Amino acid sequence: MRKLVIFIFVSLCLSQLLYGEMYDPFRKTAKHKVVSLIPSATLLPPPPLMAMTVPPPATIPLPPPPPPTLVTAIMNEKAFINGAWYRVGDRFNNHEVTYIQNNFVGLKQNNRLTMIAVGESRHVLSTKEVP
Repeated sequence: MRKLVIFIFVSLCLSQLLYGEMYDPFRKTAKHKVVSLIPSATLLPPPPLMAMTVPPPATIPLPPPPPPTLVTAIMNEKAFINGAWYRVGDRFNNHEVTYIQNNFVGLKQNNRLTMIAVGESRHVLSTKEVP
C-alpha cells in the first residue's frame, strides 16, 4: 500500500514538471487576435455620419372619415338619419335610401346595399352587392 501511495505522489510530481500547470476547465481563455491579410494602408476609416440636412417629405393629411350612419328613429315612412329626416329615394353622403321598414333602413351606395338597424348601437344588419 505504501508503494502505491509513493507511486501516485511521484507520478503527480512528474506530471506537474512535464505540463507546467494543470488544465482548469473553468478558466476563461484569452481572446484570439484578428489578423488582417490586407495591409493597413489600404484600410480606410468609415466615412463620418452626416447630419440630416434634407427635411423629411411633407405628409399629406388624410381627409376626415365620413360620420357613421346613425338611424335614430322611423316614423310615417320617414327615417331620421344623422340628424335629418329622409324618405325612400332621398340621397345623402353618396347613399340612397332604398326602403324603410319598422326596425331597419336599406341604404344603397353604388352597387352595395346595406341594412342598418334603428338605435344608438349603429348595428349593420347586412351588406351585399346588388347588380
